[in-house]
Amino acid sequence: MQKYSLIVAVVLQLLFFISAHAEDYPDVTDSGLRIEEVVVTVSKRSESLQDVLGSVSALSGEMIAEQNIQDFRSMAELMPGMVVQGEEAGSEQVAIRGISRTRDGPSPVAFHVNDMFLDMRGEPYYDLQAVEVVRGPSGTAYGRNATAGAINAKWRKPELEWGVGGSYRQTDLNSKELRAYVNMPLLGEDDDRLLARVAAVAREKDGTYNNLLTPDDADPGNLQDRFLRIYLTSQLTDSLALGLRAIKYQYRTNGTNTVFSPSRATRNSGELEQLGAESLPDDLTIVRSTAHERFGNFEEDFTRVSGDITWSLEDLPLLGSMDVVFVGGEMRRDWRSVFDLDGTEAAITDGLSEHPSDVRRSAELRFVSTNASGFDWLLGFFAYRKVDDWNQAIDVRSHLSASTVGLPDWLDFVSMPITAEVRIDGIHIVDDSKAAFFNMNMDLGELLGLPNIEVSAGIRHNRDEFTNETDSSVNALVTPIGTFPLVQEENINQYAAFEETTGELGVRWFYSESGMAYVKAARGYKPGLAQRIETLDEGVLQNPVDPEFLDSIELGWKASFLQQSLQTNMALYMYDYQNLQVSQITPGGVITENAAEATIQGLEMDVRWMPTASFSLMGGFAWTDASYDRYCGNDPVREQGDPAQGCDAENPFDFSGATLPASPEFAVSLLASYLIDLNDWGRLTASLQTSWTDEINRRGLGNDEDVVEAYTNSSVRLGWENVSGQVKITAFVENLEDNSDLFFSAAPLFLGSDRPNQLTLVGNLPPRTSGVELELRF
Repeated sequence: MQKYSLIVAVVLQLLFFISAHAEDYPDVTDSGLRIEEVVVTVSKRSESLQDVLGSVSALSGEMIAEQNIQDFRSMAELMPGMVVQGEEAGSEQVAIRGISRTRDGPSPVAFHVNDMFLDMRGEPYYDLQAVEVVRGPSGTAYGRNATAGAINAKWRKPELEWGVGGSYRQTDLNSKELRAYVNMPLLGEDDDRLLARVAAVAREKDGTYNNLLTPDDADPGNLQDRFLRIYLTSQLTDSLALGLRAIKYQYRTNGTNTVFSPSRATRNSGELEQLGAESLPDDLTIVRSTAHERFGNFEEDFTRVSGDITWSLEDLPLLGSMDVVFVGGEMRRDWRSVFDLDGTEAAITDGLSEHPSDVRRSAELRFVSTNASGFDWLLGFFAYRKVDDWNQAIDVRSHLSASTVGLPDWLDFVSMPITAEVRIDGIHIVDDSKAAFFNMNMDLGELLGLPNIEVSAGIRHNRDEFTNETDSSVNALVTPIGTFPLVQEENINQYAAFEETTGELGVRWFYSESGMAYVKAARGYKPGLAQRIETLDEGVLQNPVDPEFLDSIELGWKASFLQQSLQTNMALYMYDYQNLQVSQITPGGVITENAAEATIQGLEMDVRWMPTASFSLMGGFAWTDASYDRYCGNDPVREQGDPAQGCDAENPFDFSGATLPASPEFAVSLLASYLIDLNDWGRLTASLQTSWTDEINRRGLGNDEDVVEAYTNSSVRLGWENVSGQVKITAFVENLEDNSDLFFSAAPLFLGSDRPNQLTLVGNLPPRTSGVELELRF
């Protein structure tokens, strides 16, 4: 508590100093140093970033391109308090303010592309208008899966003039990337009745660590992906606007796409060798995987079509003026993921998940008031449906003891390595979500002549249903004389439904033209699961999981100083996190349970400063105190003794007080850019991006083996652009510190009921990369 009070006191002193001395600086408005206003749509209506009720970060399309931000991980380097543990398609692990995803559970971050809810990451970032990141529970506007926040990537809209551009990027790690766009006013320039914009990307790059048994282009993390997309807009009349978007995306890898790296303790334990693997060196970036030889390579294809309609209505009886907005679309995805959880040539835990049909449909209808009366409202209806048909195959090699197959415990002195197969066929999952929501905002100054205070309130009613039907599940023992089923189940059906109401209440005080303070209370909701557990002795067990909730209070302050050349945003928040879903990897798969409660509190601060016309700074700071209040659980990589007080034999460890996963206590980021005008020779731009992140606990179980030490990640860029802005050449070095041995996610590797389990790691940073990029624009 003393640390908390000290941080608040320091920040308040800093704010007082800035406010007191702001007018001592000369007026710089005439010099053109005013920071451009950023307009966002995180509240489902357009408003200035500095006016939003809540903590929001927005990266412009220009910044995304200049800093080569293509995914969540590179974006997180600019956003302290955001941690990316993994970006595998369908199981993205993005944490915001200490709230992370349980393995195989719903994400606490709601992923959107062009306002369409996807429940997964989309295509690589290119030719974007902006990426908006909401930090904090956003259940009213974004519904379920928004306990941590929401991310919305928005394509760049077609423009009124013809334009074409592209870039080619080459690095020393055999990475090649070709990108291009064409902007087309199809009925002539300055005619907005039909505009089109086409963009395409093709990338190839080697993996992030070294598989000794494959060529360099088949190392884990390698990729060959490409997409082609089109965006059409039409302003049919002054009151009717249409948008239509379509994208075709293809992703391939050589070799196994997800390879875990055994920890150093695992490499030196001798356990892997006893199961038929060769020894691995201490270098965590070296593995020996052959899972692709049995299961094939990773593949992903998806096609997504989405659209929006905005119809502006005026002078309606009782309602006045409003916009009717519809956003919806469909994505069809065919993908297969190959994994090796042990990182060796032995099939200790290797497998394949094959999804020939993954169809997602999302729609939202909003009625948004546009009156100037001081009372604004928004009424919306949301629907999402996912139908996923898939199969799974897992090969396991471990030590088998007598009691595992139902024999008396006293025979456990007999143990031998065995090979088993798990085959699950005909999995049919239906995820149905519906919601109705209502927001309103009252300007008390406009309505009642009071000070410039606005009161906002929102409510959302959610209903989520999950169905999981499986044709067959077989666990079999593989021997030299044949394969013998141990457990065989057919026609397994699971169902779970959840119905919850969430809401928020906030007050904004615009104490000056350039300053605003707010307080906001909100509740976040993440639905539960229809879950099954595979066991060797009892078959398939039903284990439904309840929803989790997060109640938050946030105090915020946003202001501009020095004639709009300096902007500061600060948020202080307190979370009460209830009914946490926590997961464990076991021989029967991933088990998720409602096992914990936690308290999270923190402070965030963003600063943008443009002291001269040539020099700009953007920085961020985050302090996060996230720990369990109550949590009895199990850590498979520890030896189990007597249960801790208040815990039982099934969950013997008391993790109360342990730090939550992916929640570094401190994090800092800085982006500095300096422009040198060369007159007729164009201009040079030098930039430095650096971030420092405190130590991170991968699994949040108080285990020293899970700790990622504090680290720094830096990149430098030097670009030259000609006078007309048509040609730009940039040289860069990314990840100067070469932190490729830092892995942000971990899982226990089950080696047998009578053996200690071991830890394996995944989700490392890419190695140091240097290269050059050529960009043309006409």
